[in-house]
Amino acid sequence: MAARRLPSLNQLRAFEAAARHQSIKDGAEELCVTAAAVGHQIKALEQDLKTQLFHRKTRQVVLTEAGQKLAEAVGQALDSLDSAVAAARSAPLGGPLTLTVAPFFGNRWLLPRLGRWRAQHPDLEIQTFLSFDYVDLRQADFMAALRFGDGEGSGLTSRLIFHDEVGPVCAPQLVEGQALPMTVEQILSLPLACARSWRDDWRAWVEATGQAFQTPGNLVEHESRAFMFDAALSGQAVILADARMTAADEAAGRLVRLHPMAVTRPQGIYLVTATAAHDPRLETLITWLRAEAEA
Repeated sequence: MAARRLPSLNQLRAFEAAARHQSIKDGAEELCVTAAAVGHQIKALEQDLKTQLFHRKTRQVVLTEAGQKLAEAVGQALDSLDSAVAAARSAPLGGPLTLTVAPFFGNRWLLPRLGRWRAQHPDLEIQTFLSFDYVDLRQADFMAALRFGDGEGSGLTSRLIFHDEVGPVCAPQLVEGQALPMTVEQILSLPLACARSWRDDWRAWVEATGQAFQTPGNLVEHESRAFMFDAALSGQAVILADARMTAADEAAGRLVRLHPMAVTRPQGIYLVTATAAHDPRLETLITWLRAEAEA
C-alpha cells in the first residue's frame, strides 16, 4: 500500500474548528491557541493543497466550495478518530444517555430512528425527555440537549449535527390545480410564513434562485418553527423547511415541495453540553446522528 500523503493533524484540526465556527477567533478559542496560530495553520494547509479554503471577510470566514467539501470530510474523520481513540482507551460505552429534546424535533426526526440506534448500540440506551422548556444543562440532570439554533450563546459547548437546507413546501390544498414545480414568482404570490428568529430564510432562498428579494407583504412571522409548520400543514401558508423534517409528511401527501431549490442556512441541529469534557458515549451519539442526517 502506498504511503498516505496527508497534511499535518494540527493543520486539519485548525481548519475544521474555524470552518465549524465560521470564525478563526472562535476556532482558536476552542483549541486554546491564538487566532494567529490558527490562521498560520490554515494558510499552510491552503499552500499545501494549492487550494483556497476560505473567503476572508471582516468578522468571519466563509468556506469556498472546496473548503465546504473538505470541512465535512475532515469533521467526520476527526469524529471517527475520536471514537477510535476512546475505544482504544477501553472507555466504558455502556449506560444511559439522558437527552432533553424539543418535541418538534424529537417526534419528527429522532424518535423514529431510535430503533436503528438500539440495533447498533444495544448496550447504550438513549433516554429522551421531550420538553418545550429550555433546560439549563449546568443545573439539570441531563448529559446533553439536542437543540435547534445557530450553536451560539450561554457558554455551552455546541456540536453541529446538520445545518438546515430549506426549500418551499405547503399543504396540497393551497396549490390545488397548479402545476409543480412552481416558479419563484408564483410561490411568492401565495401566503408565506416564517419563524421570527429565521426571517432571513426567505431572502436567502429567493436570492439563491438568482432573483432580487423584496419583503413580501403576505409574509406572516410565527414565534417558533413548530407554529410555522402548523401553518403549512393546515393549508394557511408556504414555508421554507428542511426535507429531513418534512419527509414523512411529503410521503403521506400532507405537504408538497413547490420548487427544487434548497439553500443551506446557518441554523440547524446541535448537540449541546454544559462542558467540553470528552465522553465517548456522546462522541458515539454524535457520529451516529450525523450519519443518520446524511442517510
